[in-house]
Amino acid sequence: MAISTIDTATVADADRLEFWRSTVCDQFVPLAVDPLESRMSRARVHATTVGDTLIRRIEGGPHRFHRTSSLVRRADEDYLQIAVARQGTTLVVQDGREAVIGPGDLVVYDSSRPFVFETSGPFAYSVCLFPTRLLPLTRAEMTRVTAIRFDGRYGVAAMVPPFLSALHRLDGEALVGPAAEAMTQSVGDLLVALVRSVPVQQQESTTHLHLDRARAYVARHLADPDLAPSQIAAACAISTSYLHRLFRGSGTSVVEYVREQRLQRCWRALGEPGDVSIGAVAARHGLPDHAHFCRIFRARFGMTPSQRRAAATGSGAAEPSAPRSLE
Repeated sequence: MAISTIDTATVADADRLEFWRSTVCDQFVPLAVDPLESRMSRARVHATTVGDTLIRRIEGGPHRFHRTSSLVRRADEDYLQIAVARQGTTLVVQDGREAVIGPGDLVVYDSSRPFVFETSGPFAYSVCLFPTRLLPLTRAEMTRVTAIRFDGRYGVAAMVPPFLSALHRLDGEALVGPAAEAMTQSVGDLLVALVRSVPVQQQESTTHLHLDRARAYVARHLADPDLAPSQIAAACAISTSYLHRLFRGSGTSVVEYVREQRLQRCWRALGEPGDVSIGAVAARHGLPDHAHFCRIFRARFGMTPSQRRAAATGSGAAEPSAPRSLE
């Protein structure tokens, strides 16, 4: 979509609250939107979409935004979100944690679980909404970093505010095909880096060292269709049972992790220009059974591999497949 601005100043006072609530739910995710003042101040949203990434800037007076359990259950898409505070002080609550953020700070939160944003006065945020289905992160990894204050001046977090500022200026309609795919990948990579930049407890350091080694070995051997837990464990000089415990502790299993990495590689490859067949792409990443690949790809991403290629490369709109058919 092109850059657009939705402003409550364009509607009559009597219609302003309902208009604003509808705008917030349409442009972000469905929320309970409650202005914390007797007469609602002017509020507005600037919106653009870059590939699969929703970029928003929202401004207004004191508010409470609440993502309830019932709203979560009705969601069509889950997003991992980053909010960068540009103005005001905000309390953020999710997963049993609370964080207070001010200008220059940022916070990560997940639309698949309830959360609360409550501002103490006028506010402005830059917000990035990224589909969790495109992130090679476990649920445990994402849950570990929600409602934690990141200082936007240091570390990986320092890359986020200027990056979002640049994305605000991109016209999503002018950025299509491979360029949009590359930008989506860049946003996803930055999110992964931010999530994984959170220090682990000292007593977990050895565990994470083994887990990192196992993940690195998997990354180097995804093309091997026979890649097995016993092979990974032997390469890392640990027992197979300990390898399984490591991955269970991270919120997934060895088999699920390997499958996810293969699917992520195939997703990326099918978004790039080229005439390599879909079957060859899958085989290159350890998935030589074409029917099986099509089935798990559609289950993971909600589209068939050919639909993914057509949408990403502009090679023509692919018709949605029947629910039980394979390519």
